[in-house]
Amino acid sequence: MAHKTFLNRSIPPDITMFRPYAYGSGGAVSTNSPYATAAGLEILKNGGNAVDAACAVSLVLGVVEPYHCGIGGGCFQVFYHKESNQFHAMDARGVAPVKAWQDMFLDEKGNVDLNLTEYSGRPVASPALYRAMDRTLKKYGAMTWAQVSAPAIRLCREGFKCGFPYARISNTPEADHNAAEYEGFKELYFTNGRPREFGEVVTNPRLGDTMEEVAKKGVDYFYTGPIADAMVRYVQKHKGVLIKEDLEKCEPKERVPVRGTYRGFDIISMPPPSSGGTHIIQMLNILENFDLAKMGFHSAQSVHVIAETMKLMFADRSVAMGDPDFVKVQTEKLLSKEYAGTLAAKIDPDRAQEFAPTGGIDAVEYHGGTTHFSIMDKEGNVFSQTQTIRNWWGCGIVIPEYGFIMNNTMADFSPKVGVKTTQGLAYGMANAVRPGKTPLSSMSPTIVMKDGNPFLAVGAAGGPRIITSTLQLILHVIDFDLMMDPAVRAPHMCCLTKNQGLELEDGFSPDTIKALAEKGHRILETTPFGELFVMPNGVMKREGLFFPGGTCRNDGGGGVLTGYGTAAIDGICFL
Repeated sequence: MAHKTFLNRSIPPDITMFRPYAYGSGGAVSTNSPYATAAGLEILKNGGNAVDAACAVSLVLGVVEPYHCGIGGGCFQVFYHKESNQFHAMDARGVAPVKAWQDMFLDEKGNVDLNLTEYSGRPVASPALYRAMDRTLKKYGAMTWAQVSAPAIRLCREGFKCGFPYARISNTPEADHNAAEYEGFKELYFTNGRPREFGEVVTNPRLGDTMEEVAKKGVDYFYTGPIADAMVRYVQKHKGVLIKEDLEKCEPKERVPVRGTYRGFDIISMPPPSSGGTHIIQMLNILENFDLAKMGFHSAQSVHVIAETMKLMFADRSVAMGDPDFVKVQTEKLLSKEYAGTLAAKIDPDRAQEFAPTGGIDAVEYHGGTTHFSIMDKEGNVFSQTQTIRNWWGCGIVIPEYGFIMNNTMADFSPKVGVKTTQGLAYGMANAVRPGKTPLSSMSPTIVMKDGNPFLAVGAAGGPRIITSTLQLILHVIDFDLMMDPAVRAPHMCCLTKNQGLELEDGFSPDTIKALAEKGHRILETTPFGELFVMPNGVMKREGLFFPGGTCRNDGGGGVLTGYGTAAIDGICFL
C-alpha cells in the first residue's frame, strides 16, 4: 500500500511516534499567550479578518501581559492587505511630549539619572496603541470595536489563570518598587499584597469598564475625556511632562515599509524609527553572499558567519539610525546589496573580528516589556505587530480608576551622547530627545512573501535581540528548511560585539562551541534555564495550510483554525 504524503514527504506507518505540527486552512494566530491566540481565532471564526483579529489580540495581550504592553503604550505594525495588494507600516510607538527637552534625564551634575528614566513619569510618551488600532480597524476591518473588544472585556471580568511570566514578573524588584511608590499598582497587579501565583485567577474589572466605554464612545474618548485627564494628572504627579495636548494630538504615523529580497523571497518590514526592518534586510543581504545551507544548520561555519554579520549590523545601527522626521537616515545605503557586499567581504571565515564603533554596546539582561503577534487569515491578509510599554511594568505609574499602566518609552532615547541605555545600547545625537520625536527601537514586525503570496509573518520581543531573533526565524525556514514551530523552538543566538561575546542558547553542540571558541569568539553563558531573554513567534503558509509557531520561552500560543471550524492552540492552556 502506498504511503500517504504530508508536505511532499512520505508518511511511514510508524509516524504515530512523531509530534505533528498544528495546521489548518482557516487562518492562524501566533502570540505569547494562548488567551490572546484564542481571542484572535474566535474573531476569525466569527467572520472577522486579520485586522479584526489583531485588534482583539492586542487588547487581550494588554490584559494578560500588563507587564509587557497595554493601552498605556504603543506599537509598530506591518500589514498586508490582500484586496489592494498593498503593504502598510504604522509607527505608533509614541512620541516625546511637547514639553520634552534634550537633557531631561540628567541630574544637576549632568549625569544620567536612572530613577528618572526608569521609575518616574518623566519617560512617558504619548500612548498611541489605541489610535493605531482604531485607524487600521476603521479602514480595513469588518467588525466594530464592541465586537473585537469583547474577548478582552470578558477576561477582565470573568478572569484568566495566571501563567508563569505573570507570576514571575510580579515577583521582581521592579514590581516591589512600583507597589511601594505608585497608587493602585498593588491593587491591580498583586493579590492581597503578594505577587501573583501560577494558576490563580486574575481579574481587572476596571480595565474591562474602560475598554467597554471606549468601544461605546469611540477611541477619541480615551484621548480627550476623563481618561486623558487622569493620565496627565498621575504622570505629572511623578515628574512627568505629559500634557493634555499630547494626548489630543496623539496620532500614529503611516510609514513606507522597507523592502528587500533574499534568495527569491520578498522581505517587507518596519522602517525607521524602528531599526529592526532595515537591519534585518541588511543582514540578509550580507548573508546572501554565503551558502548557509551547504555549511549546515548550527554548524560552526554557519554560526560564525551569522555572528559576524550581526556584529557588522550593530556597528551601523549604533551610528546610523534615528527618527527620519528629525535626522537623515541612509536607508538606501543600508538596504543596498552593493554595500552589503563590501561588508560581507570583511568577514574572515576563520577569525572572529571586532566591528563595534567607539563606545561599544552590550546585550544586557534588559527586563523589557514587549510582546509580538503574527496573524494570517484565509482571505490572504497578513498582520505582524510588536507592542510595548518598554520596561517590565513600563514606568510603573498606574491609572488606577481605569485599570492600566503607563509606558516609559522615552528611556530608549539617548540620555547623553555615548552613554548606554538600559538596553546596553549607545548612540550619538541621532537618537537625542526632541519634542514630537520617536525613540529608536529594535522592534521588527516582518512579512515574507513568495511569488506574490504570503509565506511568513514573524517577529519577536526582547530588546536588541528582537532583530537577531527575527533574522534567525527567516534563516531557519528559508536556508535550513525548518517548519515554523521548530524554527521558533530551535536554540537561538545573538552577537552584538566581539568584546560583548557570542550568546548561545542550550542546544548547540559542544563540538560547535569548541570550534567557535577556536575562531576567537567569546562564548557567553545564558540564563540558568539555558535560554536568552527573547520571545520569537510567527506563522507560515505553505501549500495552502497555515503553520503557527508559538514561543517556547513563554506560555506559548500558536494556534490555527481548521477547515471544520475547530481550533488548535499550542501552549499552557488552563481548564
